[in-house]
Amino acid sequence: MELRQLRYFSAVVEEGTVTGAARRLNMTQPPLTAQLHALEEELGCTLFRREGRRLRLTDAGQTFYQRACTILGMCNATAAEMEHFQEGTAGTLRIGVVSSVQGTLFLEWITEFSSAHPQIRYELYSGNTYQLLEQLRTSQLDLAIVRTPFSAPDMVIHPLRMESILAVGISPWFQDAPPDGKISIRFLAGKPLIVYRRWEEILQSRFEAAGYTPNIRCSNDDAQTTLALAKKGLGIGILPASAIISDNCTLLSAYPIDDKTLSTEIDIICRSTDQLSQAARLFRDMLIEKM
Repeated sequence: MELRQLRYFSAVVEEGTVTGAARRLNMTQPPLTAQLHALEEELGCTLFRREGRRLRLTDAGQTFYQRACTILGMCNATAAEMEHFQEGTAGTLRIGVVSSVQGTLFLEWITEFSSAHPQIRYELYSGNTYQLLEQLRTSQLDLAIVRTPFSAPDMVIHPLRMESILAVGISPWFQDAPPDGKISIRFLAGKPLIVYRRWEEILQSRFEAAGYTPNIRCSNDDAQTTLALAKKGLGIGILPASAIISDNCTLLSAYPIDDKTLSTEIDIICRSTDQLSQAARLFRDMLIEKM
């Protein structure tokens, strides 16, 4: 199997026809078709089924396409890394950021860094913590800014900031809130909650320890989705403090949750400090010094 076959295959998937892929690849159809047949023969399975003039992926083809994208992404990232290895501050910073940080703290950090290093180019990726960890492992990212909880013994982890968890929602949900401004597990037990999917188990255990069962109305993987749903009144969003963008929360109330075990840490992580580009090293060092 050759990289060019993966590129041919991906082009056909993305164009939907051999004709379109051949045009995109600047080649004729017969050799492209021959390469696809050779690839299927080598893999021992059918990758496409024909629907009229278009080609659709089989289940095996869908799985192979995901693998091909990962491999080609790694190759492109490696080529870019080698290209900029000696460029220092004129290189490219490839960084992933979780949604709960991207629209708030990260904007401040990247703006400050860009002012100090105006020649650096950025490739920014969004995803949840585990998606960004996988992109680090496949060398598609230099750095990632993520949140606990997660397990990554193969990563170099630098803590940046510990944050409390807030209960956020429209004011009717908090009409019976206590006067001291702190929300208890008992208070939340009777309310519909909007939570991060990977925090669901943690919240479940905290509620059970207090003798209650949480009413999780919606779980999702995105801080801005949680905020938007809370703003529409679907329930009370459970969010870290920095995820709240003041411009988008004029109709929302936010209360700290009175449970010291409910907190989250923002970390900047990488595969190895020895392999960091100069641009990535400078950005990581700036954040560590700031914190």
